[in-house]
Amino acid sequence: MQHATTRTQRPRRGRTGLGAAALLAAGLAFGGTAAQAQQPSPVGQLNDQTQPRTDPNIAAKPADPVRVGPLAPWATDMAARGLTFDVNIYDFYQANPTMGLRPGEQSNSAYFVLSMSADMQRLANISGGTIKFTQTFFGLVRNLNMAADIGDTTVGYQPPYTPNNNRLSLLTYEQKLLDDRLVVELGRTHPDRYYGLPPCNSINSCFQDLFYFNAGFTSPLFAVWGANAAYQFSPTSYIQAGAFTVNPNTNVLSGYDFGYERIAGALVMTEIGTKTDYSLTAYPGRVSLTGFVNTADHDDNFKTIFGTSKGLNPGAPVLQKAGTSGVVLTGKQTVWRADGGLITKGDVNLHPTAVSLYTGTGYAFDPTIPIRFNSFFGVLLEAPDQSRPNDTYGLKVNWQRLNENYTQFLADANFIAGGSGAPYSRDKFIFEANAHLDIGKGVILEPVVQYVVNPNSFWNPYTPRRAKDGFYGGFTLVVPLGTLLGLAPG
Repeated sequence: MQHATTRTQRPRRGRTGLGAAALLAAGLAFGGTAAQAQQPSPVGQLNDQTQPRTDPNIAAKPADPVRVGPLAPWATDMAARGLTFDVNIYDFYQANPTMGLRPGEQSNSAYFVLSMSADMQRLANISGGTIKFTQTFFGLVRNLNMAADIGDTTVGYQPPYTPNNNRLSLLTYEQKLLDDRLVVELGRTHPDRYYGLPPCNSINSCFQDLFYFNAGFTSPLFAVWGANAAYQFSPTSYIQAGAFTVNPNTNVLSGYDFGYERIAGALVMTEIGTKTDYSLTAYPGRVSLTGFVNTADHDDNFKTIFGTSKGLNPGAPVLQKAGTSGVVLTGKQTVWRADGGLITKGDVNLHPTAVSLYTGTGYAFDPTIPIRFNSFFGVLLEAPDQSRPNDTYGLKVNWQRLNENYTQFLADANFIAGGSGAPYSRDKFIFEANAHLDIGKGVILEPVVQYVVNPNSFWNPYTPRRAKDGFYGGFTLVVPLGTLLGLAPG
């Protein structure tokens, strides 16, 4: 989805900083060469998650494992033996009618996510043990250069970039201990499965930029080596820590290239948080504080090894800096309910008509990484029609501040490419409207429209064009094929 810089491997979506620069600006933008992968969407919304999570309602399976569909008898028998299966389809479409470097472009990509889990209690009498496997196939791909067409650090990161036709997304062993309060998982996984779960309800637009650009996340469905341990020390509070490899150029690999991938460093993460839901309180909320340290080297924002401007000297080796770090605060709180929080006939409404406020705010301690600060604030109207309890409508504002030396690099790169070389603004604002609509039988449509002010040319810095303010739009279509076929409970 996005691109990966030399050290901060971000999944990208386009090419490199060169002509397409799209994802990753492969080389020029960040000096990195990585390719990008899918989309910076929360993987927790795409598959089952590792416990304990910050929002138990996301991707939650029914407690009663009832399967309905042509494969239900076989799947129910296999589940009794310890093997469960699922298939989900996610189609991402996006367009930039008026914003970016080349307005009027479109792109599309579909993910076919196949999952399997093996209950080791049933298979080998190992209580609390589970083997997890997920493989993603990509299809319906159009315009891998969308990131370069847009350019911007946030909006350009949204169009999927899937140069391969498949990818290993998960292969782990999970062990639950201490009455399931301690959960340890290791193998091929992704930090996005555990940390800073986005509080919004739109897969394609709800992500914290600092995790991808600074912490160095790859695309969520592009697994890396990692291990994580989470401990739930009360019914509502948890703490966790994990370490994951930093793999430049991981998006061009299949996930099975164990002897070919390069490990440039380690991403160490910690998080403490608390969460409640409607089963515990009338006005639930959650908050988490996440810290990260990435030990891999990365390109300096502005200088070559000779101390000159890397924007004006694109052929010179870029100065390398060691490591980077930051913190991210994520929160959500229900502030209003149409029913006033009253309980009728002893029943708890788990999907009341309600209004929630949310935020995700991150700060980087490192001035040699492009993004210094990123914060979004939003409001969600949940279940406005009680006959459609899963629908939500939202508004969001996102403010991002770049480090000053990076904006100077963008101006220099624009000048050497034949542009004006005018300074880029450090501050960018994105105004967004989104929705999460239950079409029926578990099929979900998530449209999003954004207006971007002061976009930048991150994914395509060496261009004489200047990124234009304007509109970006798209949608995500989610089809739970496994549930429709009877493989998974519905």
